[in-house]
Amino acid sequence: MDAYQNPATPATGDCSRFWRIPEGDCELLAARYRRQSFGRHSHERYAVGVISSGVEKLFYRGSHHLATQGSLVTISPGEIHDGVQACDQGWVYRMLYIDPQWLNRAIFGNRFGSEHIHLFREVLGADPSFARWFLQQHQLIEQADSALERETILLELLAQLFQRNGVRLRATDAKEREAVQRIRQRLDEQCEQNIPLEQLAAQVNLEPLYMIRVFKNSLGISPHSYQIQRRIARVQNLLRSGISLTEASIHCGFFDQSHMTRAFKKVVGITPGHFRHRHT
Repeated sequence: MDAYQNPATPATGDCSRFWRIPEGDCELLAARYRRQSFGRHSHERYAVGVISSGVEKLFYRGSHHLATQGSLVTISPGEIHDGVQACDQGWVYRMLYIDPQWLNRAIFGNRFGSEHIHLFREVLGADPSFARWFLQQHQLIEQADSALERETILLELLAQLFQRNGVRLRATDAKEREAVQRIRQRLDEQCEQNIPLEQLAAQVNLEPLYMIRVFKNSLGISPHSYQIQRRIARVQNLLRSGISLTEASIHCGFFDQSHMTRAFKKVVGITPGHFRHRHT
């Protein structure tokens, strides 16, 4: 259960968490509001989110709208809107605030120049399966330990969002196989390093999202997943040689031992401690 829907939290109070991630300088919000009332305002960023429970009332382009559970909220920069509770329980939601300049570079290859393009036809959308997936991905971004993982999740989430809204993205081209080989070689040689996604993409002169798609089309997994698998393979070799769990996590670029343990179990099926014990 999302922390912002936890019944143990007093039902009469508001609860929110706002944070920023370095990837695209994106801002994120997870909140439950019963008393909050947003006056009419606009954002310099794209505001995208999902109502996970309750009802929010929105004024947008001269009309009032009710955002109910499962509603996808999409607001372009500069659009005047507000937000107030429309039922006794208020509303619970998770939001992304996306810088238009970064979005244009990372997703659209500077197709739109410096303009703020109105990429959304409607302020609200109804797509329950996408809404559930959005909420899951938003939580994964919050929990992610590495920059590469956060940015990969973020870009794939935004790509699905814009495709859903009929915005065409660049198509995959077979000539990019060499780029995949170069990226794979770097991740093989430097798997312990935290390499920013934009740096990987720049190395092969591709847009970050396009680079992820080319890589996945070739290998079936994202660059981040590939890097994690290479790290786990290195951990296994180190544990076979008798190195400690702490040393293995440090040498292989994990945030800490618990981070390594989660990744190891997901790939190998057992904990690194169990694996090490079997080789001593």
